[in-house]
Amino acid sequence: MENRLQTFLNSGGFESAEYIQLKSFHWESPTPYRPDTYFKIGVVGGDVTAVLKCYESSPRAVYENRDDPIYKDSCLEFFAAPISFKEEYINVECNSNGAFLCEFGKGKYDRRLVSNLTALSPIVTPFFDKNEKGSFWGVKITLTKDFIADLYSVNKSDIDFDVVRANFYKCGDDCEIPHYLAYSPVTTLPPGFHNPECFAIFKKENKND
Repeated sequence: MENRLQTFLNSGGFESAEYIQLKSFHWESPTPYRPDTYFKIGVVGGDVTAVLKCYESSPRAVYENRDDPIYKDSCLEFFAAPISFKEEYINVECNSNGAFLCEFGKGKYDRRLVSNLTALSPIVTPFFDKNEKGSFWGVKITLTKDFIADLYSVNKSDIDFDVVRANFYKCGDDCEIPHYLAYSPVTTLPPGFHNPECFAIFKKENKND
């Protein structure tokens, strides 16, 4: 799945960028739960930024600390491979408390906590709001060039974000109804979101205001 990756000089243009809905549903319960969930992604001020939001008025949010098992809560997730010549990808899994789990590796079974690899971190900002559709919560996740360069052991000058492979998810293992939504469909086994071969491809476009 190929998509455009817009670039913005600052956050103003990105704030008005269009959201895209998650429409791929996996491993559903007999009574499915499909909360309306959306994302957008861009290169903002030179850094990769993603925003996810979900229309839930009372999301499950038990965990409060970094690297807790956030996926058991109502969880929004951004998986990204921001460097085209590297296989490793970053997963950032967030709840509405702003707590997040962040790991790094090539696949599901060789992942390491990012907190053990670098003193730098994704920037995760939770938010709540409502509109004509109802109440929603979300997270803004920024992967700075400094963070990516340090994590991947590359020079900042070698990072261009011409191609970013990524996927976006909504899940909740211990929610009243477990649910697993994705943007790019997960078509491989074993079940789970750690299938980088299913990531969407985002190709960079020219700068916007």
